[in-house]
Amino acid sequence: MGYDISFHPIDLRVVEERITPYLAGLDGEIDDLVADAVRQAKVRFRANAWGLGTSKAAGDRDFDTFLYIWGRPFFVTAQDPAMVAETVVRYCHSSVDEVDDLAREQIALLDPGLVKHVEPDMTGTLPADAHLAEGFRWKLDLLRAAALAVREGRSTIPNADGDEIPAAEALTGNVHFAMVEFLAALLPGWIERGKVWPTELAGRAAVDAYPPIDDNAPLLGCLPTELPTLRWESESMIGGNYTIGGYTAPDEVHALRQWLARNTEPLTAVGDQWDDRPYVQGALRKIDEALALAELTGSGFVEAAEIYIPMQGTMN
Repeated sequence: MGYDISFHPIDLRVVEERITPYLAGLDGEIDDLVADAVRQAKVRFRANAWGLGTSKAAGDRDFDTFLYIWGRPFFVTAQDPAMVAETVVRYCHSSVDEVDDLAREQIALLDPGLVKHVEPDMTGTLPADAHLAEGFRWKLDLLRAAALAVREGRSTIPNADGDEIPAAEALTGNVHFAMVEFLAALLPGWIERGKVWPTELAGRAAVDAYPPIDDNAPLLGCLPTELPTLRWESESMIGGNYTIGGYTAPDEVHALRQWLARNTEPLTAVGDQWDDRPYVQGALRKIDEALALAELTGSGFVEAAEIYIPMQGTMN
């Protein structure tokens, strides 16, 4: 079975202060976070349109589609990881009206003469804002309903189809994935394909030490404290499709970048097993860029599977 992999900066402050209290059934709303996710979805759609338009106009120029369109968030062509991270933050804070100028800057980095030949490829349409908002929040609302049912002693809740499902299992079995999926709408990750996530590579390579990656329990925030009777589990690596793997705390992100730099050669040598060193090198680049964004924003880092599925239209 194939893997659509992604590498994510994780804003633990949002996890601890906003999302997990909401999921636990405490007071507080997430309307402002959902509104920001909707804004960024429209920014992302416009930025991706510029990337697709640039790909069509690039001709025989060196245009890495799997980095600029199917890899990095938005549309970023900078080469230095710090500049890549800074550009992603600029997109995250942009309005839709500001995207065009930012995208033209990215085209100019490739070739200033190319800018006048590119038009955004606006194939397809986005849903209305209300539908986008519902898509971003329905899983979190369902998990909150599950938490409230547990608090009230009810064993089941109706799912989106109206069928009754076990409340406790719905919450504990889905919270990690739903959490990262929502966070990715606020601070996006990098897309890759195949068994090239950090803990997988570390397990196959002759590295100098295991990377500073731990289990993803911090994504649970206050939930184990608020709902102590439930069985909360966490993972330290990706175990299959639609799962969340290992987590690195914000104060360990720089150490993880240093580990990647020290172990580039043995990690890349894993590609010998697949006769594809360049592919692994590209994955390591994406991991480091995601870590650069985590470092810039004071975030943690997590590896994930199927948060983004490009073939189904879910993009970063």
